[in-house]
Amino acid sequence: MKCCLILLLLPVVVFSQQQYSTADLKNGKFKEDSSYIYTLPFEHKKKVFLVQGYESMFSHRGEKALDFKVKTGTKVCAARAGIVTAARKDSDKRGLKTKNLSDGNYIFIQHDDGSEANYWHFKKDGVLVNVGDTVQTGQLIGYSGNTGFSAFPHLHFEVRGYNTAGKYEQLPTRFYTRQGVVYLRPGKFYRTLHQQ
Repeated sequence: MKCCLILLLLPVVVFSQQQYSTADLKNGKFKEDSSYIYTLPFEHKKKVFLVQGYESMFSHRGEKALDFKVKTGTKVCAARAGIVTAARKDSDKRGLKTKNLSDGNYIFIQHDDGSEANYWHFKKDGVLVNVGDTVQTGQLIGYSGNTGFSAFPHLHFEVRGYNTAGKYEQLPTRFYTRQGVVYLRPGKFYRTLHQQ
């Protein structure tokens, strides 16, 4: 998601896979994969629809980001433990113009390996955490909405970190689901599975 934010200096984390194409990610072509396994960012057993995946045509061209279509007010939970590095909750603006890119409410959470998860489009006053808070995997952090560069209520989720070449970029993420550990594919429903 493009926005005007101050970049934070983060420790280096290296994405431990070889370089795979987006088609490989969508089709699950992996024999060995040591990347971190995330929890879907919703409450346990919540069924969600992935409307956009990596490099989807509508607004994810060139991006490794995920859009979950959920109703405004859906509980959003931390997909991984970490520390809140940025948050906004005061916007009620949305639209599909360039000026709307900076209108979204968001939460950024830095993980212990230096990667950072970005959660976008929370409803106004729907962010429940503050900068500096420590959050645990599965903890309620806010309520989804339709703010910023958005055409409908949804949650935009992405992870940024360092790849094997040392470049800071969006990283592909795999998740625990009822179907096993998978890279998510757009156009499919997934049910959240919190690890006990």
